[in-house]
Amino acid sequence: MKTYVRCKACGFIMDENHVDDLCPACGLPKTVFEPYTKKISERRTFIIDQHLHPISVHFPQVFMAVIIFMLCLAFGVDDPLRGEFLIAAKLSIIAFPFSVLLGFITGIIDGKIRFKKLKTPLLIRKAIVGVILQVLSIAIFVLYLVNGFTASNMIIIIILSILSTICGIYLGKAGSSMFNSMMPG
Repeated sequence: MKTYVRCKACGFIMDENHVDDLCPACGLPKTVFEPYTKKISERRTFIIDQHLHPISVHFPQVFMAVIIFMLCLAFGVDDPLRGEFLIAAKLSIIAFPFSVLLGFITGIIDGKIRFKKLKTPLLIRKAIVGVILQVLSIAIFVLYLVNGFTASNMIIIIILSILSTICGIYLGKAGSSMFNSMMPG
């Protein structure tokens, strides 16, 4: 079983074997660390340590970036390169809503395991923004299916992808604040 330490200054928790000379969060010397006992079951610790949600949320982030980048590039080049950029955007648009759903589902599982309930204020805000992100991803998908890559539709998809990115940034910041948070038990 791992032994954990906690920085007395900033509260950062980490595996004792990974402590260097300085706290990676606040930069104070390792002398500020104190022993810390995680008060959660080994089963919950094992599931959380798989990092399923933190890993799964990177997929939609990549798809958002590819959609924006490829569609913007497609405006500036001619065929055949333009067609290649549109293929990359198309594949990302198709995969985007499914990857958001995967992130949402793993987020619910992660939240339930960490906090034993899903009605904490931060989890509720994350769920609301997650639903908004899911709606945006579906809207992008439907817009593509209905109108394809017309110039005006590409601009709308880029705008919706930027809004999706803003949602993703909020979710990432909120999630990172909870990375070491867990209810005892």
